[in-house]
Amino acid sequence: MTIRHPAKVKINVLSSGLDTVVLSFDVDWKDRQLFGYLEEVKKLSQEVSCDYPGFLSHFKPNEKWPFHIKPNGTKGYSWILVNNDFTFKIADRQNPGPRPNMMVEIRSEALWRLGPQEAKEIAYKVIRASQGNIVDVKPSRVDLCLDFMVPEKYWTQSLLDYAVTRATDFTPYYTHRKLNGIRIGKGNISARLYDKPLEIRQKSKKFWMYDIWGIDEVPPDQKIIRIEFQLRRPVLKELGLNCDRDLINKATGAWAYCTGEWLKFQDRPGLHHTQRRTFDWYRHIQEGFQGAQDAEPLIRNKAVRVDKKRLLQQINGSIISLKAIEQEERGINDSGPLTMQDAVLTYAQEITNHQMEYEDIQERLKKKRARYHRELSLSKNLEGEDMYELREAQESC
Repeated sequence: MTIRHPAKVKINVLSSGLDTVVLSFDVDWKDRQLFGYLEEVKKLSQEVSCDYPGFLSHFKPNEKWPFHIKPNGTKGYSWILVNNDFTFKIADRQNPGPRPNMMVEIRSEALWRLGPQEAKEIAYKVIRASQGNIVDVKPSRVDLCLDFMVPEKYWTQSLLDYAVTRATDFTPYYTHRKLNGIRIGKGNISARLYDKPLEIRQKSKKFWMYDIWGIDEVPPDQKIIRIEFQLRRPVLKELGLNCDRDLINKATGAWAYCTGEWLKFQDRPGLHHTQRRTFDWYRHIQEGFQGAQDAEPLIRNKAVRVDKKRLLQQINGSIISLKAIEQEERGINDSGPLTMQDAVLTYAQEITNHQMEYEDIQERLKKKRARYHRELSLSKNLEGEDMYELREAQESC
């Protein structure tokens, strides 16, 4: 994004919100029964040298909360539990101490799909269902983001010439000599500006963001850039984000600090700050953050469709390979035109000769659950006293 003609730069703000939230918990566990179970599953994970499936108690009757456990812990936390929506880190301490004995990361899709309030309330209910009494909760890390569309010709490294910031570290990133991102700062506060659609294609596969943006594809000669600030506990404390509900109530104030004091883009580089003016396009960014986002339940269906499409592509490739092996086995060089249905018939014939036992299929299904598990909205899970409890939690800090 070169700013040679700042008056001509026009941007369109597409979305804003919280993209990652990490909460630190002080938890009183009723007993060590959960720890014993987690240690058993962790040992199974170590035996196979990869993540291993397990289940926690669920706040919904007759259901289990699926997870994969990591073979090893990290930095004082013995057990790391991961599924599509959350990462739980649990210390081998039954009661709170000098450090939080549990950390919970709420992942991006859960925040956009459920909204931050409901996403964190689900985490609370899973902990309580596992006989944990939550004593205290504090934000440990928060990523605030805003996505905007800008003409492609303005997305270049020269953007850094106009950055006014308290940071001293600047790192541009390239793919095939084309700028894909810029990192500014490190430590307790940092910022990233990057090509979000490129990141989706190459890494995260979060194609449901297009529904959030309200577009089917990026228009020609345009870029969608995400500006994202990562704030850790010392900065969050300075900004008054002292409890979990401050994430909802004070997010706009944190954004104002990030874009108004910590990082700005202004004209006339080299002059005294009193002689420089913030670009109009950046003012739109400063004013465009709408706070914690609302729930977008349709993301669930879109994310499931993306998973299905990816798996179907893999399955189709495997089935075609199976058909090729069959033809090679039979010495067929040219069987004429073939359809996918022909290949599927070959698969159906072969599977009868290599059929898995019923218990084996069920076991494999359980192992896959955590990877694709997505919680429904609390409004669809709860009723009566549970909904009253949720409203009470939303109204107090």
